[in-house]
Amino acid sequence: MKKLLATFILLSCFIVASAVEVGKTYRISPQGDLSKSLFIKNSFRDASVDIMLWEETDVPSQQWTLLEGADGTYVLQNVYSKLYAAPRTKKKGGTLYTHRVASYGRIALEAVDEASGIYHILPIARDLYLSSSTGEDGILPFWDEKDEASRNQLWVFQEVEPKTAFTAVMRDEMVDNYLKAYCKPKGSGMRTFSKGGWGESEQLEVLLDAYESTGNEAYLNNARYVYSYFKNQVGDNWNHLVYTDDYKWYGHDFNDDVMWQIIAVARLGWLTGTKSYTTAAKNNFDKIYERAYIPFTGLMRWAESSGDAYGTNSCIAGPTEVAACYLGMSGCGEEYFEKARDLYAAQRYTLTNNMATGKVWDSVVWDPSTKTVKSKNEWASTYNQGTMLGAACLLYEHYGDEQYLKDAKKLMDFTKKNLCTSYGFINVCQDESNGDLCGFKGILMRYVRRFVLDMNQPDYQEWLMRNALLAYCNRSANGLTGTGWLTKATDASTTNPFGCSTAVSAAVNVPLWDVVKNGFDTLQAERFDYHRGLLTSEEEGCGQGAVAQVSNGSWAQYDNVDFGEQTVRSMSLDITAPVNNATGTVEVYFDKMEGTPAGVFELKELDEGITWHSLLADVIPTTGLHRVYLRFTCTTSRSKAYRVDSFRFFVQNADEVRTGISAPSLTTQHVPLPTDKLYNLMGMRLPQSSLRGTVALKRGRSSRVIIK
Repeated sequence: MKKLLATFILLSCFIVASAVEVGKTYRISPQGDLSKSLFIKNSFRDASVDIMLWEETDVPSQQWTLLEGADGTYVLQNVYSKLYAAPRTKKKGGTLYTHRVASYGRIALEAVDEASGIYHILPIARDLYLSSSTGEDGILPFWDEKDEASRNQLWVFQEVEPKTAFTAVMRDEMVDNYLKAYCKPKGSGMRTFSKGGWGESEQLEVLLDAYESTGNEAYLNNARYVYSYFKNQVGDNWNHLVYTDDYKWYGHDFNDDVMWQIIAVARLGWLTGTKSYTTAAKNNFDKIYERAYIPFTGLMRWAESSGDAYGTNSCIAGPTEVAACYLGMSGCGEEYFEKARDLYAAQRYTLTNNMATGKVWDSVVWDPSTKTVKSKNEWASTYNQGTMLGAACLLYEHYGDEQYLKDAKKLMDFTKKNLCTSYGFINVCQDESNGDLCGFKGILMRYVRRFVLDMNQPDYQEWLMRNALLAYCNRSANGLTGTGWLTKATDASTTNPFGCSTAVSAAVNVPLWDVVKNGFDTLQAERFDYHRGLLTSEEEGCGQGAVAQVSNGSWAQYDNVDFGEQTVRSMSLDITAPVNNATGTVEVYFDKMEGTPAGVFELKELDEGITWHSLLADVIPTTGLHRVYLRFTCTTSRSKAYRVDSFRFFVQNADEVRTGISAPSLTTQHVPLPTDKLYNLMGMRLPQSSLRGTVALKRGRSSRVIIK
């Protein structure tokens, strides 16, 4: 009752104090129950889907844009599905459903109180009234004869801002609601989701996904706290059993459980540069590899006690490959890449039939006497498809072998065709109570992100976006979505933190910016694709945000920066002065962060009294599509040595760009000096101290006001 009262008060604050207008978007609620609004069942995109009343959760499938119909009528178009609300029948008792043709959805609106946005909704015959009844979520509104005394025939149109695409705000809501519900404190500096099990490891990975894609310090801290509790309960060696009320860990038996934790901690080390995490992951990888590797198969044993001693599953093969790659990436040695490569080749041969279709089989059992496979399970799952996809991406990154790219495409094509609906929504593992399976999808989403960015596959960005937006639309009143995101979530269906983590993984693994970036646009530093040790923040004077923590050795990676056929010769960088008169550099690399930098910015003698400096440096001339790295150094040990806002490339060399700063303006407009960032016509940011004079400027990132 308290929740309903709070919802009523909240929604009442949004009631439009004016008549409805064509082109505006509304949530539409019965006055008899303002806590609910018109909603497309399960947020389906199909036609002929029921329109029902559901508790308002501020999602696109509960938003309706008012369009003009013929002869003084109106049409309601759903923001999410783009379909129209139409009567199933215009007879008494008829309900509403979605239709592809606008003319089928024509309605009339009869004003009751325009100032409060209250209307009757009628079919075009104008002889019946859309009515509602109070009760549980899912009740269908229906056509009925007019009842002057009924508040359930009064519909309140509350204007809202349409949510037409998945956004960073939605992503952050998904993460923050999840952490609030499930990330529980366990003493100082410790957190837990599930008090153990491999699901805890995967929820730790979701936190790392969130930090990797956003740079949000809170997500990194929570990841550290979850690992701290694991270490507190399990210790440094993870290959043993822990079975207490506080924690349960099955490292004595299940090699895959340990390997999932190794991946998470190896990633924690890779993302932060903290050697203790990498060392812990390496030590335990070595133990499990020695314990579980079956030489004549080239693969890993799934479990030490459960199942067959000569059984191998993709759920141990793929994670071992991924873990080995992360250890190799963290400087543990080339031999870890070699282990990953050899395991991948064996899995490819044995568990995918040489990647014939892109289907990854679940498991095989070997006959040790003949050294041949005696049985197999060809079931495919999202987490096996996902980890082999991840291994293909990471091995392609290291070796550059085109076979890994071809394999990755086959893996994704099979997944989309066989484990998804015709709209591309994942339709497997929908049961929240179904043990391990409820957490599988989140693993797939993680590695599809790598596939999109590392292998330049922008078509699958839209696929990720579709799943993330559906999961958001079907969230419950408490802001959570379960693993069955094809169905509208309820409080009762979102009690399993592992299952709910899959929707969060979908949210944080969507690349929200262009996969292929125009190298001559101003590129925002905080829109990195990968990074090590960075934080982001919203700060005055930097518009959309900035990289706020830049410490010695941290770096940012920007995939698929396209210069086309033009030759890049220089670059600008918007940056603050290092604190306490420290010095440093920003090194620019193309494609690989090794060898001689393509360009270097020297951070010295920068006035700390000026907030933002726009520096210029020449870079090695280059054309085409490249990955760009910014590597940061500083002589101070402070973690927040300086901040970086944006950067941009030029076809001119640095001296020619500097010359352009003093070029006279052909057309000028006298306007008050702006308080935000100022640029010259070449796109270089100018410090406030340079405003005096006759330089031509443009204001902000979007507008083009010229000032003299």
